Amino acid sequence: MKNWFPALVVIASIAAGPAGTGAADAPPPDRDLRLPPDLTEILRAEMREIASGVQGVTLSLATADWKAIQDTSARIRASYIMEKQLTAAQARELERALPEQFRLLDAEFHQRAGQLGAAAAAKDAELAVFHFSRLLESCSRCHSRYATGRFPGFAPVTPPDHGH
Repeated sequence: MKNWFPALVVIASIAAGPAGTGAADAPPPDRDLRLPPDLTEILRAEMREIASGVQGVTLSLATADWKAIQDTSARIRASYIMEKQLTAAQARELERALPEQFRLLDAEFHQRAGQLGAAAAAKDAELAVFHFSRLLESCSRCHSRYATGRFPGFAPVTPPDHGH
C-alpha cells in the first residue's frame, strides 16, 4: 500500500490556509454575494452541512472508511439542502443573483465531490486524498472571491502606506 498519510497532512494544511486559491486568474475579491435573507440562510445551512461532511471525510480518509466517503461525496454532489428547500421563485431569484463565475466554481466543486466518491469506490487512497485536496481548493477559491466578508483571512492584504 502506498504511503499516503503525508498527503493527508498536506490536505489539513491546505484547509487551514488560502494557499493555492487560484487568485491569479480571478478578479479581485470583495464580491461578497448579496442575496435576500431567506436565500442567504439556505446557502449558509448548505455550507454548514458541507463543512460537516468535509470534516468527516478527513477522518474517513485516515481510517479508509470508503463507504462514508462515498456517501458524503454523493450528498455533496446532490446539494444537501439547496435542491430540496428552494421554492420555484427562490430558484429563479438564485439563478438571477448568482454570478456566472460563482456557478462555474460551484459546478467544479460538485464535480470534485464526484471524483472523490469515485476514488473512494475504487479504494484508491492516494487518488482520494488528491481529489479531497482539490475539493478544498475549490472551497478556498470560491470563498476568496465571494465571501471575504465572512472569511476575512481571504481578504487581500493592503500594503501599508510608506509616507516617504
